[in-house]
Amino acid sequence: MVKIAVSGKGGVGKTTLTAVLAHLFARDGYNVTAIDADSAINLPSALGVGHVKPLSELKDVIDERVRGPMGTYKLNPKVDDIFEDYSERNEDGVRVLVLGTIEKGGDGCFCPENAFLRAILRHAIFREKDVLLLDMEAGIEHLGRGTAKGVDLLVAVVEPGMRSFETLERIEKLAKDIGIERVGVVVNKYIENSRAKGLIERVDHPVLGIIPYSQDFVRADLENIPPYKVVNLRPFVEIKNNLLKMVGEV
Repeated sequence: MVKIAVSGKGGVGKTTLTAVLAHLFARDGYNVTAIDADSAINLPSALGVGHVKPLSELKDVIDERVRGPMGTYKLNPKVDDIFEDYSERNEDGVRVLVLGTIEKGGDGCFCPENAFLRAILRHAIFREKDVLLLDMEAGIEHLGRGTAKGVDLLVAVVEPGMRSFETLERIEKLAKDIGIERVGVVVNKYIENSRAKGLIERVDHPVLGIIPYSQDFVRADLENIPPYKVVNLRPFVEIKNNLLKMVGEV
């Protein structure tokens, strides 16, 4: 069983990477579960799936499973049935879930929903050849809450720009604080030049792969096509193989 969280600054390509990795793992015979933990909720469409009911809307279920007396949270809520009851599968057989978000300002703390997701990551029962992919909130929000605690590998997606690499530095610190020992980096939207090379050389963690800039990604977005149907998959295959090596699965 492999649990992978994908994080990074907004717009760097986290959802695209998550969707393509889900496709490649499913193609290789893995049982794949992909969770959209980003409030933008773009992962289902990137995987060719229509509406998926967000877990954050399951108010009664969350209250029953997570909330305890006097404002406390249950440490071991029952979550094993959630994957089948509140997910959709795409044509590859990838199981897609959505965390969701608070719809209106002032609706209160989002802690119960994140406690629910943490419980899913910790306690759900998986088989040996299962992969869980977690498409994180843009930036470091979920890392700050500790939602990604317990994953085997954090993949930080960056693009060749200073703001993206500054976010990477904060991700590295918070990942260490919550006990994530393995951090790999994927460089997206890469256009080869001396400045971009210099930024990549500054990365302290293993670089799992580099994805060249391509208009195919723009086309996939404009036409609402899953990106793995139109883009060159070779860089993503390299990333998948490298992350499996990093977690000791090959």
